[in-house]
Formats: sequence, C-alpha cells, structure tokens
Amino acid sequence: MTAIAVRAHIAGKDFVLLPFYKDGMPLAQGARWGMTVRRAGSMRFRWNETNEHRQRTLASLCGERQPVPLELIHSKIVYDITAQTDTDGKTGDGMITRNAMLVPVVTVADCVPLFLYDERTRVFGACHSGWKGTGIIAEALALAQNRYGTNPRDVCVAIGPHIHACCYTVDEDRAAYFAREFSADCVEQVRDTDGATRYRLSLAKANETVLARAGVRTENIVVADDCTACAQDAHGDYPFGSFRRQAAFAPDLTNDERSRAMTVQAAFCGWL
Repeated sequence: MTAIAVRAHIAGKDFVLLPFYKDGMPLAQGARWGMTVRRAGSMRFRWNETNEHRQRTLASLCGERQPVPLELIHSKIVYDITAQTDTDGKTGDGMITRNAMLVPVVTVADCVPLFLYDERTRVFGACHSGWKGTGIIAEALALAQNRYGTNPRDVCVAIGPHIHACCYTVDEDRAAYFAREFSADCVEQVRDTDGATRYRLSLAKANETVLARAGVRTENIVVADDCTACAQDAHGDYPFGSFRRQAAFAPDLTNDERSRAMTVQAAFCGWL
C-alpha cells in the first residue's frame, strides 16, 4: 500500500488547511495541518526581527488559539511545548504539544513541512525538514512516545508541499548519502541537457522510509503532490514560494538577500 496523495493548493485562498488520514480515510475531527501560500506574502521569522504581516496573518488564522514560533536552523531538534512562551529565543526545527490552545508554526520554502497527530494521546506537531534535517520526524515521534506514551502505529502524518524530485537535482555525494542512509529509490540518476550526470532526489520517499522505520503505518500517511518549485494554477501563477525558483540562482546576491527574495510560508498544525 502506498501513502495517500492529496493536492494541497486551493485557488483563491491565502492558506490551505487539510485533514489527517487514518486507515486511508480523512479524519472528520481533531487536529488539522496546513500552510500559507505565496499570495499571503512572506512569513519569514527571526527572533531579532519583527514581521507584522506574519503576526496579523497568523492571528487571523488561529483566532483564540496561540501560534508558537521557532527560529529554524536546519537541525533535528524538536521541542515539547506546553505554553506559547516555551520556545522564546530558542532555535530548532520542530515542536510537539498536547495543548489544544497552541498552534506550532514552522516556515518552509522548498523544504519539507511535516505534521503529526495522534487521536489517542491528542499529541500533534509540526516540523521543518531540509535535506540536512531528514529524519527529524523520527525525533518528534520518539519524543511523543517518551513524554506521552504515543504509539507510532496510531500516529497520522502529513508530508506537505515541498520541492519534488522533478525539480530537485543534487550532486553525486548527496545522492549517495540519501541512497545509503534512507532508500535507493529516493534517488534517480538522470542526464542533463548538457550531458552531465545529475541525480533527482525525492525527499518524500526519504521521509516515508524514516516513517516506516519508526513504525508509522502507510495508510496513516498523506503526501501533498504539489511541487513548490514548479506547480502552477489554472492561470499559470505559482501558488507556492520556492527558494530554488525565486532565489537560489539569482546572481550577485548575498545569502541574506537570497533568504529575503523567496516567499517563506508558514506551516502549521492544530485544532483549527
């Protein structure tokens, strides 16, 4: 059985909000997962900056619930949070909680947003996984198991919109690392138009391997089939922000300028 594929983009909205799936069926109640889209603007977050647009957007989305931010560092660090202030000043890439008044929020722009929810223990959370952070979802699951007795077989997981293998090519060293550490089928060798050998990398397949090893059942996994780099809507517009499309190859830009050139999206999970 393969993971369930969904299309995340909904035309005309500033964000998408979707259910988790269990036993192959969408859950009608409980926590949901989602993310803002490009038209909503940049949700960039740094502790030493103020993004008032982000604050207004998340306040409108969350209502009476409290968004919980985290400055990302492309790590596998996950926090168990009980209050909005638990992450103040902290860096890392994931959060879990059992407090239904909280909404964990990470940011993404091609990297993989990962979401989890356990109906039985009511634990839910969100993680950011760049290629360096592949495996962070296993850390989140282990933390939920250690703190709350969560059984991975009960957990529902969503892999949100991210850059897909169609647009994500890597060098031989990175391809070999993923084939060795995760699975051979997450890498595909291709030849570029200039004759050079490159490797397409599926971060979704790599994360599905992590989930299988952790004990999460395939019928509880949903994968968004939207590629943030190349997906277009009916009008030819790009619904998602993308580092590779918007900033990676821009000439004469500093790393900070590249970071500001892309539309960073908020990826969130909660009782919304």
